[in-house]
Amino acid sequence: MGVTLTESATSRFVQAGSLRVHYNEAGTGRPVIFCEGQGAGTSAWVVYHRVLPMLSERFRCLLLDQPGYGKSDPIVVKGESRSTMYARTVRDFMDALKIDKATIVDMSFGAQTAQVFAIEHPDRVDKLVLHASGMPGATLFGHPPASNFAFVAMNAAFAAPTLATMRAMMHAFLFNGSSYSDEELLLESRLQSWLARPELDAARKQSESVQRDLTADLHRITQPVLQMHGRNDLIAGLEGAVRLLNYLSDSRLIVFNRCGHWIPVERPDEFSAYVTEFLGRAQ
Repeated sequence: MGVTLTESATSRFVQAGSLRVHYNEAGTGRPVIFCEGQGAGTSAWVVYHRVLPMLSERFRCLLLDQPGYGKSDPIVVKGESRSTMYARTVRDFMDALKIDKATIVDMSFGAQTAQVFAIEHPDRVDKLVLHASGMPGATLFGHPPASNFAFVAMNAAFAAPTLATMRAMMHAFLFNGSSYSDEELLLESRLQSWLARPELDAARKQSESVQRDLTADLHRITQPVLQMHGRNDLIAGLEGAVRLLNYLSDSRLIVFNRCGHWIPVERPDEFSAYVTEFLGRAQ
């Protein structure tokens, strides 16, 4: 049974390049860096707090708040993709903590960050764990694409952050969101942390949305990759994960039925077990 860990007890700050970033740290052993996706009030702790007790028993777990989220510095992104900036932050974060090589765990839109990092810094990546990720493209099996409903809920939470809009956003992200209490989803603390830092949203609104097409570079990712995906994900459709699988030379995909976008919240025990087993394999 995992130990009890709190956000405040594991909270740390470090200067990573020009940015002061926040992270939570627990455990010892091989370093594993966890990065969050996007959404009003999100943070690495919000995404991974349910798997941290189990995984920190085996690994040095570092939950990194990317710039613009959590307690890290705000940043205005112009002239480059956010995934490129995030990958640079991961590099600077590792340099600051004197970490030569790590496994990167990343999700959703942010999962492209891990891919960019592996392409640009292959000698610093042990393995990749990508969840709720994928590639855009035509449908493969006739299933409907990701739902606009979830994006509408996310944009509403950005536009008017309240407990109600935060709840609606999270319920859209999860397979059965109404089965979770507000406390289980950390909704109140998530809302208050976002409202307390209006500079984060101000920087987001000033940023440009630049997409980076990695299709021609994905063959350069030769490290082992574990993908996990919820069959009922309304943000990133399953077919995108299948498409990405085809571009990665050493990859495997685990699909969870009756699971949405946030696998570490919905299936923490299984998520932790799969990650532990995957990292224990010889390359």
